[in-house]
Amino acid sequence: MKTKKERIFYYDLLRAFAIIAVIICHVDHFFGPLTTQAQIITQMTFHDIGDIGVPIFLMISGALLLNREYPSLPDFLKRRFARIIFPFIFWIILILAQLYYYGYNSAFIWKVFIGEPSITWYFWTLIGIYLFIPVLNSFIKDYEIKGVEYFLAIWFVTMILKTFNAYPLWSYFNLDMFASFIGYPVLGYWLVNKKFNLTDKKLCILGFIILLISLAVFVYLGYTKVSLNRYENIPNLFMGVGLFLFVMCLDRLNKFNSIRDNFIGKAIISLSVCSDGMYFSHVIVVKFLSYYNPKSNLMFPVMFVLIVFLSWLLPYVLSKIPYVKTISGV
Repeated sequence: MKTKKERIFYYDLLRAFAIIAVIICHVDHFFGPLTTQAQIITQMTFHDIGDIGVPIFLMISGALLLNREYPSLPDFLKRRFARIIFPFIFWIILILAQLYYYGYNSAFIWKVFIGEPSITWYFWTLIGIYLFIPVLNSFIKDYEIKGVEYFLAIWFVTMILKTFNAYPLWSYFNLDMFASFIGYPVLGYWLVNKKFNLTDKKLCILGFIILLISLAVFVYLGYTKVSLNRYENIPNLFMGVGLFLFVMCLDRLNKFNSIRDNFIGKAIISLSVCSDGMYFSHVIVVKFLSYYNPKSNLMFPVMFVLIVFLSWLLPYVLSKIPYVKTISGV
């Protein structure tokens, strides 16, 4: 008899945070007028925290998918693509139908589908990553942690260059096979499996410090209008590393034992389980509520909580309908 696989709580916590972070990035217009410098910095800090979401999602994927035994390549592709393609088709129909209802033209709707002005870019990015995961998986199984560090060293160089808008250095010195989002899954695997010469307590503190410093740098660069490639820059990278280390080590130190089985723990797990569906459903919720936007700084917390709640509720309810659960993203 198959036993239910035990959940890893800090993955659920990170995934729950990541989906809330993604929503954070898309609710700026619910703020009221920003009339003081303090309000501007607060809004920028709030938004920049949201930029941790996508790296965290990808890092979790790498930690879960790399250095694994898969029955066959077709089996891996079938399982992984089924998990993302069917929910995408289901939700994109709803998203595009909403846009059509609101009177958007076909050219704009097509751009939303291919991800140009829309969060659907992540779906197409994920397909590219999943196509390459079997190649990375075999490489890591053969070369283990040293191979991972070789890959990450080259990827880190490309991230530095992209931070300064200097990639590639020369047109023929192309490192695209190492560059871009593919490094985040490898980084997630490395953080989970690397044997650090520090205690979990010291790693936890280090992760928190890295998170705070990198966030401060990220906010400062944004405030001074420095242009960065979104998600492909060093401050964003270190924000993800800092948060991942901090939460992972808190879990190893048993700091979450008191909440695992209570309402907070169950809410975190539910957000995690519904996160794929929420990634798409929040687009519908934000678009709908934008027509009822009070544009008030005082009301913003209420609007934000409402958006997160409705974005969770929609896929959660749909997952309870027979035959819809498999395509609801839950």
